[in-house]
Amino acid sequence: MVQTSLFIALCFVGTLVSIPFGASKVHLGNLLCLLAGLLCGPWVGGISGGVGMLFADLASGYPYTTYLRTFVLKFSMGFLIGWLYRLLLKKDVKGTGLLFAGAVVSSLLFGGGLSFYLLKPEDPYGLPLLILSSVLFGFFLAAVCFLKKLDPSKKILLFSLLCALGANVVGEFFLRFGINLLLGMGTEEAWIVSLSKLPAALLTSIVSILGALLLFYPLYRATARFNPLDDLAPYLMLNKKQGFERE
Repeated sequence: MVQTSLFIALCFVGTLVSIPFGASKVHLGNLLCLLAGLLCGPWVGGISGGVGMLFADLASGYPYTTYLRTFVLKFSMGFLIGWLYRLLLKKDVKGTGLLFAGAVVSSLLFGGGLSFYLLKPEDPYGLPLLILSSVLFGFFLAAVCFLKKLDPSKKILLFSLLCALGANVVGEFFLRFGINLLLGMGTEEAWIVSLSKLPAALLTSIVSILGALLLFYPLYRATARFNPLDDLAPYLMLNKKQGFERE
């Protein structure tokens, strides 16, 4: 309860610490939600992100549709990162193969989105699908380019981060679009509103990925001894020169 309360407070403050960017903002709430899931497990990550960032929306005066969407998405993101990272470590899955598989799947999605847009440029769904698929492909392609600089456990961490944040960005885009339609907004206007929020969501995701890669292992090292929810010790060991390596 103490750890969950602490991360709820951190997610709340981290969401309010933001920089305006386009039609939205870049914030630290996603990063702290991810760290909660990585350090303390899926339930702490999900509850911390969902409740903490919901409170931040309430404090900022957003309408109920915004904070309900926030709770669903951030709970899912925090739960997913905590569950997926542990599952892949415990199954001894090779991170290199995961990242290459992600790059292949995202390239196929990008190819499909590009073909759809070229064949039906007038379709309102074409451009958003092309943008989302190209961004996903770009993330996995960049990850593959840096494979040699990552140890095995960091490859799994990076894959888990890409999955959790990718699901968050795509989910936020389409959930916002659907809610706007239910509120009476036209299809074209709803797409434009969702697209206008996309740059800030992508930049927030980049900040969150880099922050998690830099902070998770030092924080795990500093808190493992007094973290009763730590279940990663059998799968990670400390190496003073390289950080953490697979046992």
